Amino acid sequence: MNQIHNFLNNQKIQNDLITRLAYARDASLYRLVPKFVARPQHENDVKQLLKYARTTKTPITFRSGGTSLSGQSVSNGIIAEVLHEWKTIAVKDDGHAIKMQPGVNAAFANKILERYSRRIGPDPASINAACIGGIISNNSSGMVCGTQFNSYHTLQDISFILPNGNKYSTSMKNHNRHFVSSEPELANGLLEIRKKIISKQWLLNKIRDKYKIKNTIGYSMNSFLDFVEPLDIFSHLLVGAEGTLAFISDVTLKTIPNYDHKATGLLLFNSPESAGDAVNHFKQLGASAIEFLDDQSLRTAKYYDNPPYNPSSINDDNTGLLVEFQNNSDDEIFRMIEESQKFSEKNKAILSLQIVKDNESRETIWKIRKGLYPTLGSLRKTGTSVITEDIAVNSIDLAPAIRELKNIFSICDFNDGVIYGHAKDGNIHFQTSIDLDDKTGVNNFEKMMNHLSTMTIKTFNGSLKAEHGTGRNMASFVKAEWGGEIFDLMWKIKGLVDPEHIMNPDVLLTRDQKLHMKNLKPMPKVHQEVDSCVECGFCEKVCPSRGLTLTPRQRIGIMRETNNLKLSTNDKKQLEYFVNETCATDGLCSIQCPVNINTGSMVKDLRYDKMIDPWFVRLSSHYFNVILSLIRFGIRSLLNFQKLTGNTFLRKITIYLNKVTNGVAPIWPRSGLKVADKILFNNLQKPDYFHFSSCVNRVLAGDISGKSASESLINIAFLVGKKLCTLETINKQCCGMAFSSRGYVNTGKILRSRLIQTMIELTNENNDIPIIVDMSPCTQYLLEDDNISNLKIIDSISFLNKIKNKLEFNKNDESLFVHSVCSIQKMGISEELIDLVSEFHSNIELPIEDFCCGTAGDRGFRFPELTKNAVLRSVNDQRSKTGVSSSRTCEIGLENSLNMQFCSIEALVYNSIKR
Repeated sequence: MNQIHNFLNNQKIQNDLITRLAYARDASLYRLVPKFVARPQHENDVKQLLKYARTTKTPITFRSGGTSLSGQSVSNGIIAEVLHEWKTIAVKDDGHAIKMQPGVNAAFANKILERYSRRIGPDPASINAACIGGIISNNSSGMVCGTQFNSYHTLQDISFILPNGNKYSTSMKNHNRHFVSSEPELANGLLEIRKKIISKQWLLNKIRDKYKIKNTIGYSMNSFLDFVEPLDIFSHLLVGAEGTLAFISDVTLKTIPNYDHKATGLLLFNSPESAGDAVNHFKQLGASAIEFLDDQSLRTAKYYDNPPYNPSSINDDNTGLLVEFQNNSDDEIFRMIEESQKFSEKNKAILSLQIVKDNESRETIWKIRKGLYPTLGSLRKTGTSVITEDIAVNSIDLAPAIRELKNIFSICDFNDGVIYGHAKDGNIHFQTSIDLDDKTGVNNFEKMMNHLSTMTIKTFNGSLKAEHGTGRNMASFVKAEWGGEIFDLMWKIKGLVDPEHIMNPDVLLTRDQKLHMKNLKPMPKVHQEVDSCVECGFCEKVCPSRGLTLTPRQRIGIMRETNNLKLSTNDKKQLEYFVNETCATDGLCSIQCPVNINTGSMVKDLRYDKMIDPWFVRLSSHYFNVILSLIRFGIRSLLNFQKLTGNTFLRKITIYLNKVTNGVAPIWPRSGLKVADKILFNNLQKPDYFHFSSCVNRVLAGDISGKSASESLINIAFLVGKKLCTLETINKQCCGMAFSSRGYVNTGKILRSRLIQTMIELTNENNDIPIIVDMSPCTQYLLEDDNISNLKIIDSISFLNKIKNKLEFNKNDESLFVHSVCSIQKMGISEELIDLVSEFHSNIELPIEDFCCGTAGDRGFRFPELTKNAVLRSVNDQRSKTGVSSSRTCEIGLENSLNMQFCSIEALVYNSIKR
């Protein structure tokens, strides 16, 4: 291990146990603990890593999103993560091409392309989590793209670094000539393989035949038929090579139209056969996608709000077809809808048909399909592992293949098998579960894989891998599908490029016929909130600690890894920092997760896992108003000290205290703090609204004026003639969120219940008057309670939006950064905030995607690196000097990290009103 430091500096290498265990797992069934994790930041780092790997004969696996389902991104050698520092993106040719580094998220790329009405071709179900590096390396396709627009067929240019450290790019002038002269052995070897294939008609026919349907098993042998020049052949061999031939440093894909008009239909049939019979009709009709969902898949709709059908009414054998129509002509969309309705009326096997055009309804239907892997995985018996496979047959064989697959489930005693997939392409996905602690279960898994191979290859002449890549779970079957001669040619390709076999060995090609049965990943129970997690990685892109410590998926994986593991003192300390101290517990991961797993709930329980909260916590909850007074006094004292010593000195002292207390003592903000004037309570008769002022807004000013956000809200209400009653009875209380986030969940719930009870009594006496809460995190925490059905609790953003037309504003054309805090995102009112600010600011700056700032109450003051990291990952090249949000603590955290002045939305609105 020490030798690696001669090749790469210490900051880019981690060999501690916790990090190694975090990267021992991906979205697949497999687990391998790496020797160390490297984070190369540029191409020279990659070359140095490859040099180390060659010198020491150490395997190396490049990993970006880690959403691989077949075991491509785990290794017992080096894991080289090329994610956070590999996100450069450039739109080319007016949107007709896009150049991306491997860490670029695919959904993000499509967001960039929206303005051009274009998108990338591959559209895997994991598109919101998957990165370009993995998409290219697995030759991903998806639901709409078929084979025509997959990674292979939309490749325009590619840059790569060979295991020998040499870099090539197809975008360079005279690139083919340069490649041949610099790599003569490789170039000539590729030409010899091509000559051999062309000279044997049966080899040529077999390769052509294999690519008539989706096929990603083994290397992309069609490149020898599609191209003549060695570099062109090799660059397309890299697509689907799963990191076994070279490191891909960037790729340029040709984009495809993102049609203006779309409609999504969901048809329910009485059987798989009747659904299979209907596929050809919709193909001829012009459907862009036809997705198959079996009865178990359809039942997963129970996890979604307002599903398009009743999941509990789905009977055994009921089958769904999700049909997508896309076109630039609205008339053409209407034609396809009408034809579908006529077909439905005539076909007695169709139980129901629903076709929608609005984006929200379409997205609801698509969510059911796109979330199937993690959703179905959550239905397994806890403690078991998920098996997922991905085969393709001719689309006319779809229904028979499904029946045969169900028969295999029965023979192998897999009673929870679920089948779905891309019916248009004859692409079948299935999932089932396995108990790795049970020898019978493992034996059944092996038996099922053998039956599956026989059925796919011999019965249906299909492909054992359609789009998930070969990986570890099908590498043992490559020879069975391709035959010995082509299998040997694949090994020759590997030997020409990687004679030391350092590049992701045993992935895609192996001599081990039992490889798929080795290094299986255990899934022990660790916490009821997360036990259903399949580690798909959908949650990772929104986590503020990604790239700093761990993501939600990795926190769950680490808890599973250390469940019965004896750790050293240093490992325990790091585990605490990685899992607990740098988790914002914001819950955004639950929005991304198809089964709503909130990793933050697990972390809160880890923070304090006793049945009864500490005495001092319980005591403070009874005298909360006194606690607030003490906090005000403490801040005022520090402000007086600051006047004597200056802000810099005070900050240095608090940084020292923070260090010696291991993050218990908060760090004084770089921008300082300002105590708010005390709120003037009022007991108005017949008010229009009651007002709950959050504890933060009772202490801290909402801007530099010294007014709190609460006072600004009261003043705005007065200007529009609304009676806002701010009662001391409810404003002596706390919603409990501050306690809950610290892990004192019981106390938090008790405080919330007390406040809600007070609100219920108050509104019952006053004809159900709405209650405005002036800090979004508090609003959202209150709305989570089960006992608010009789209350009308609204966030101040919604109130201000409601009354904005009664106000006249001064227009401002200065750039303003608008941040939607986590609670706004969870409540679904981000657009309300933007609409409100748009009334008086013409130049609004937004992050391309909403994010969590990582402040998390006081956590960003105690671990400021968390907020700094969140901003680094989510905000680039901001122009604004001022910003606005709806949580004062988040605003202060962002001030420190973005070097701009933030104010509350209430203060901004009040200061923008014409007077």
